[in-house]
Amino acid sequence: MNISIATIKEKLSKLIDEVIASFDIEDMTKAERLKLIQLAMPYVLTKPQQEEVEQQQNFTVEIIDRLSDYSDQQLDNAIRN
Repeated sequence: MNISIATIKEKLSKLIDEVIASFDIEDMTKAERLKLIQLAMPYVLTKPQQEEVEQQQNFTVEIIDRLSDYSDQQLDNAIRN
């Protein structure tokens, strides 16, 4: 059986589209959503050029489940830091 690379790519693309369309994001856990983002990012974002890498700044992401669990002061401090 001799299948061309183009045919394989086309079939894989269709399969991936069907799988992604079947995801119910609302039913996924936060860990599953984050893993999905982690896996998808290299395909969506381009890799930065060397100059951009040197100019990168570090930042921290904090996930807050419920804002009502925090005081206004705590939220202000989290935003500023």
